[in-house]
Amino acid sequence: MSGSVSGPSSGGKSRGGITSRGGLTEGTPIDLDMTPMMNMLIILISFLVTMVVFTQIAVIKFNLPPAQGGGGETQAAADSSKDKGPDVDITVVVSESGFQVIGEGRKLDPIPKSAKGYDYPTLGGFMKKLKEEYPTSENVVLLIDSNIVYQDIITAMDVMRESKFPNILLSGGVYQ
Repeated sequence: MSGSVSGPSSGGKSRGGITSRGGLTEGTPIDLDMTPMMNMLIILISFLVTMVVFTQIAVIKFNLPPAQGGGGETQAAADSSKDKGPDVDITVVVSESGFQVIGEGRKLDPIPKSAKGYDYPTLGGFMKKLKEEYPTSENVVLLIDSNIVYQDIITAMDVMRESKFPNILLSGGVYQ
């Protein structure tokens, strides 16, 4: 048997005719290179941090009317409002027929809803006139019918803010 091949002469392992040289023996631990994974995590974290800076969620601030009764904080707020000057309670009723502005015990002319939708420019004009008449007033109560679409409520709130009424209180139900 001088011409037969019995195995690799260089000390490597035989794998179906392919010889690997310098192979590890069974049970020897292999060192994993974690550098690419750590680089990926660093890039991912920096990407997420920069996206937080550029992504802003739009938030609409509004206040709910205070509950009936109790005089703790509302009494202190009433005392501070006496120093500012005359304040008026303005309520804007939003119904399926249009807008109705109510303030100081009087009702202004209703703003009817047309075939195109609500008349926001006329509402804005009414609110600007009220702001000129009562410059210290900042509160408006939106009395909303249950069938009003969300976008109409948001647009009405935007009209109030443009007319310099930053404090918008929401109320459910319809004024009779």
